[in-house]
Amino acid sequence: MVCALTTLTAITVDTVFYNDRDDFSLIDLVRHPVIAPLNSLLYNTQSANLALHGTHPYWQHFIINLPQFLGSATILLFTNAISATPLFSAVAGSAILSVFPHQEARFLLPAVPLLLSSVRVPRRGRRLWIATWIVFNCLLGILMGVYHQGGIVEAQAYLRSQADVRHAFWWKTYSPPTWILGDRNSEIVTVDLMGLGKQDLTDRICASVGRNTDAVLVAPRSATFLDKFAVAVNSTTSGLQLFERWSIRNHLNLDDMDFGDDGILPTITRVVGRRGLIVFDVRCSSV
Repeated sequence: MVCALTTLTAITVDTVFYNDRDDFSLIDLVRHPVIAPLNSLLYNTQSANLALHGTHPYWQHFIINLPQFLGSATILLFTNAISATPLFSAVAGSAILSVFPHQEARFLLPAVPLLLSSVRVPRRGRRLWIATWIVFNCLLGILMGVYHQGGIVEAQAYLRSQADVRHAFWWKTYSPPTWILGDRNSEIVTVDLMGLGKQDLTDRICASVGRNTDAVLVAPRSATFLDKFAVAVNSTTSGLQLFERWSIRNHLNLDDMDFGDDGILPTITRVVGRRGLIVFDVRCSSV
């Protein structure tokens, strides 16, 4: 009864929120209910949608994402775990999420407290375990709080000051917060290309830009695919041309860790060694 009431309340709240209309009625709740878990399932089973966000290997959650949250507690899951409902729920939920090819660490946030409540800190070496936990959280706080996708706010602040920019394409970043553009939010057309495929990216940009010279592309320096389009001066080469206009070094694109395609060491070398976020001027020419 409690479960049914909670579910109904959640569906009602979501339906009202996502149907922001003055004439909303209970009939809408019956005919067009918003069931978030179902919508998520339907969305993530369509390959066209996943292509926009990028895909990951099925082991990403367990091998890469969970250790990012748990740190040294990952070891305790195998040595000092409490076999109870919280542990089973967290493992089952993470396994279900691993079925979907698009796997971001934030999807596992509900499982983290369940897992942490399922481990015991050993009495032997307790101080060392606690010290390790504190150091881990400090380091990850700096990494995820400062460097991971850290250049997006600065890039938006830069675009806000550029009167000649009218179109901004974003690729392989978090969705840019357009409110930072302030009064220029209504003047700059922001297009979030997310994890769009490489060929689709060039086609989409050139189809949108045409002969305009007021467009920019914001992308991480670690996106090596763009290297062949980057030029220092005007070129007679047809197709997409990118001219570096502005950049910031304090940006790590940890969402672009293609271990399955590139291998572990080459991926880390690329993402860390080529950290940074670039604003390119965009030209599309034909010969």
